[in-house]
Amino acid sequence: MKPDQSEWFPGLCWFSVILLLLLQSSVSKSEFQVVVPTDHVVAVAGEETVLPCYLLPEISAVDLQIMWIRDNYVAPVCLFEFGSYNFQTQDLSYRGRTELFLDELLFGNVSLKLRGVRGSDHGRYRCMVKSKQWDDDAVIDLAVRVLGSQPSVSLHSPGRDQAQLLCRSEGWFPQPAVIWTDRDGNEVTSQPPTVDTDSQGLLSVSSYIPVKQESNIFSCLVRSALPEPDWGSQLHIPRDYFPAPSGWMVTLFLTAAVTVAASVLLVIQWRRMDREEKLNAIPVILTELDAVKRAPIPKSQWQWLCSAAGEGSPIPDLQWQWLCSAAAAVNLDPDTAHCGLSLSEDGKRVRRGQRKSLSDNPHRFDLCHCVVSREAFTSGRHYWEVEVNDDWRIGVTRESARKKGEFRFVPQEGYWLLKYWWLNSYLCEFSALTDPETPLPLSLRPRKLGVCVDIEERKVSFYTVESRAHVYTFTNMVFPQGEKIYPVFWTEDRNKALELLPAVSVEIKPVTDS
Repeated sequence: MKPDQSEWFPGLCWFSVILLLLLQSSVSKSEFQVVVPTDHVVAVAGEETVLPCYLLPEISAVDLQIMWIRDNYVAPVCLFEFGSYNFQTQDLSYRGRTELFLDELLFGNVSLKLRGVRGSDHGRYRCMVKSKQWDDDAVIDLAVRVLGSQPSVSLHSPGRDQAQLLCRSEGWFPQPAVIWTDRDGNEVTSQPPTVDTDSQGLLSVSSYIPVKQESNIFSCLVRSALPEPDWGSQLHIPRDYFPAPSGWMVTLFLTAAVTVAASVLLVIQWRRMDREEKLNAIPVILTELDAVKRAPIPKSQWQWLCSAAGEGSPIPDLQWQWLCSAAAAVNLDPDTAHCGLSLSEDGKRVRRGQRKSLSDNPHRFDLCHCVVSREAFTSGRHYWEVEVNDDWRIGVTRESARKKGEFRFVPQEGYWLLKYWWLNSYLCEFSALTDPETPLPLSLRPRKLGVCVDIEERKVSFYTVESRAHVYTFTNMVFPQGEKIYPVFWTEDRNKALELLPAVSVEIKPVTDS
């Protein structure tokens, strides 16, 4: 008798579904993804750095082939296969300077440690992982910072009616820009600089400009392609440098040398006075407030201030006064600081420094160069200001957020931050660390950043202090009721610190809450 289709067809369907699930399970166990952070890794020449790379899911990489390469697949930066390193084909320039975290391979950590960073290490690296059934790779960029020497300016006279100024500086990476200016600050046309490379891959630049028979002061500025301080020198060219009698040459050279020294001292003094004048030109907005005497803030004012609409909109004086009236004194907590950070004794400044041995505790960051404040907030509204540098992430974090190991600075991880990072003269990033990141206009980049967190409204907003403009607001912050919220600070800048500014008091004008 012919079997009824309604009896066997459902069973066949169930068998097909089970077979597909088994096949999918067997495939997924052999597949993985190689992931790296979206940010560049910034390193300082002579120190060590880590290029992070991980497998998802977190499978063991002990029996896999792990290859770190740059441009040459035949000569890898590091090769690990069959359970051990293979040094036979390794690029000789990386010999003895690279290693993996062998204890972490079980957990899919295939990151590369690079010691004795050189200028020639600057560039793009590819992390490749292979198994018998599957392979994947990801690319990460390493930016190496090396500042050169103070430029020297010298005077040359190839012929009777000709003269040249030579500006030279050594030990840079990447290649710096050389800019000549006259006494009025106008750029002077010069020939493209000549560049030499030493045995360590560092660059020396030389630039010439012709000078005419007239008195002038010329400045030579050698500017790094990375966000570092500029070095500059000046030289005064006397009107009678082109003498007829040769007996004046010695006197003139001595005059030029004295003028160089005097010009340098005058420039240093002028820059110091100019910097103080600029600082004094920015009105002081806040002094420390007694929290008991702090005036209550109408809800309508805070809803307006913390609105996410209209980034870059200037804030009227009245609303700015209400914002400043919630000023909070914030101090850095050294017990949470990464061992590579340097904190001032008063807890107001932090910058990247030399690594040091510190006692470990559950609240100390071990991989990320972060520190949180001593103060925590569980209710109310609070505002503070930070003078920033060229490499920072600033915002707030919840107490339960991860501080150990690798994690992402995103709201899902309990971090609400803005980021500014300057790779070189042509590439910088200013964004809110959402998922994915939200780019912000570079015109809103602050020198002083104001941060306002509203616990009840579950919002944190950011402002430029100098222009009193709204930059960005995170809304719908997720954290348990009563959990502590901390200001958090991250920096890789070794030359300039993040500085917490004094909390400020303002005269509060009465405002009716509508």
